[in-house]
Amino acid sequence: MTGLAAIKQAARLAIQGRMGEPCSYSNGVDPSTPTLAQQAAGLGLTVRFHTKTKVNLSDHDGLTVLEPIEKLVFNATELDALGLTLEQGSEITIPGYGVTLVLDSELDPDGPENVYWTVTRA
Repeated sequence: MTGLAAIKQAARLAIQGRMGEPCSYSNGVDPSTPTLAQQAAGLGLTVRFHTKTKVNLSDHDGLTVLEPIEKLVFNATELDALGLTLEQGSEITIPGYGVTLVLDSELDPDGPENVYWTVTRA
């Protein structure tokens, strides 16, 4: 990888490293990830939690509806190192935020490093 793609990938790794929040993944069947063995090997899972509000303007009655949109940003390199494939309906627990979220749908990537999922609150 060269040029702008390499610069973007390095920047995304740096952002995830600085702003990623430690979390755990559970699909309800397998042990939670990262496992104790993975943690002992220096592996971890981080996520960035994004919340924004979408404004829907109604053609009827002049109503405005605000819809929260929440998504998580994972790092592909971390997922690969953990051998983790994210599955719809699985739970992500972010202790630092005191929240558990359920993976809803994977969004299209905008490059090789970030993995995006919309979520709902558990």
